[in-house]
Amino acid sequence: MKAMNHRMIAIFLTIFSVGLIGVGYLLRNPFLVGLCPSSTDNCLSESLRYGIGSPLFWSIYLLPVLFFVLAFIRREIFSAWWKVALPVGIVFLVVIFVTPPLGENISADRTTVTAALVKIFVFVSAIVIAWKYKSTARLC
Repeated sequence: MKAMNHRMIAIFLTIFSVGLIGVGYLLRNPFLVGLCPSSTDNCLSESLRYGIGSPLFWSIYLLPVLFFVLAFIRREIFSAWWKVALPVGIVFLVVIFVTPPLGENISADRTTVTAALVKIFVFVSAIVIAWKYKSTARLC
């Protein structure tokens, strides 16, 4: 069986992240799809609405752009990015999941933490891609 093409993985990640933004929008506005009666817009719990909906809708907007760009890079650069992005992404997801949905006292809320970690993730990804691109360009 042939290994999956890195472009297909990048396109899947792009579509998946856009879908997550859509899910976040629907969780923020549940009355749009009939999850709530039209007279109320807050029938979902705050932890669902603000703990999942807000971070997905407001914070991950950079990921589809990053994943779309990954579809146009060479396979060896994608592989180098993947080796760094997977462990960093897992650590960031754990941090996001343990962050309280709504900020308490001096702690940040999940939306703020997610936005910051996504920006760091995109920055680290850009550095890895640029570094690998530069190192492979010298070899040619």
